[in-house]
Amino acid sequence: MLQSLGKSWREARNRLFHEYYDPRKTLEQNVDARSRGIDENDWRRFLRYRLRPDTKEKCSEPIEAAIHTHTGGSKSLARRIDEESRQQGRDVSRGEVWMMTHKKVDGSYIHEDAQTICEKIMDIEQRDESSRLLFQNDSLAQVLGKEHPGRVRGMGFGAIPSRLFGRNSQQTGGGAQAQETQRVVEELRAELTTEKLKRQALESEVASEKIKRQAMKNTLRYLIQKQGVNLLADIIAGMNSFERQS
Repeated sequence: MLQSLGKSWREARNRLFHEYYDPRKTLEQNVDARSRGIDENDWRRFLRYRLRPDTKEKCSEPIEAAIHTHTGGSKSLARRIDEESRQQGRDVSRGEVWMMTHKKVDGSYIHEDAQTICEKIMDIEQRDESSRLLFQNDSLAQVLGKEHPGRVRGMGFGAIPSRLFGRNSQQTGGGAQAQETQRVVEELRAELTTEKLKRQALESEVASEKIKRQAMKNTLRYLIQKQGVNLLADIIAGMNSFERQS
């Protein structure tokens, strides 16, 4: 939602600039000709920003025009990705979606810059099929460059690098870390198994002692039954002591 609001705000600023700025007039004349409801100082700062050389260069870059102009219509990119994946029975790449949304109904490209970008994407994906997978250096990223913070091209609103590429980079680039984690897990499992065997051996030993003690008790009882009062006093005392310990 915030990204959608930001996009609408950027488009509104761009529209206001082209509607109310006249390059034939001075800065102050353009400030006076601003739209109603816009603060004078705010409009002056905005015009100064738009008239800076670096801003003009950024706004005139043909590749940016090729990126922002598309034939996707009102259908969201997320919905288009889902529909294409269902139709083709596989996950479509960001590069494929970008190419789909930069062609006309007759299959031709919307302009030469879009054709150049699409040809580069196709060439990369044909040479390296792994570039179709979603990661930081997939086919689209190799052609258009690094992602801007807060958005991911070709994935629609709500997709951000930290959620998509952060997870994938850990899966693809963290092989050594995953192996180390697996090694530690295996060691812990081995230690647990050893401790379990030790505990079972101890329990067996305790059970064996109980059997021996029971056998001794049975023997003493048998002697008492057979000899009664004639049993020596020291044997009786030893038996009582053994009973208490048991």
